[in-house]
Amino acid sequence: RRPARAAAQLLHGGGTGANSANRWFDKALQFIVGEDGTCGIIYDQAVIDGAAVADMADHVLDYWWAGL
Repeated sequence: RRPARAAAQLLHGGGTGANSANRWFDKALQFIVGEDGTCGIIYDQAVIDGAAVADMADHVLDYWWAGL
């Protein structure tokens, strides 16, 4: 998994031949989990939402690390 490929997967789903048809680009918050294990969060960049999304991401990562 190269960083550029992971970024393309997270930002636009990899194009029409990949996962773009399975994405909702008009939503404020998206959790992306790819078949190859690539995962991430995309959200609207509003200042008011930043702290809440960061807390949620920390919670998800803590839960994931606890399971290892």
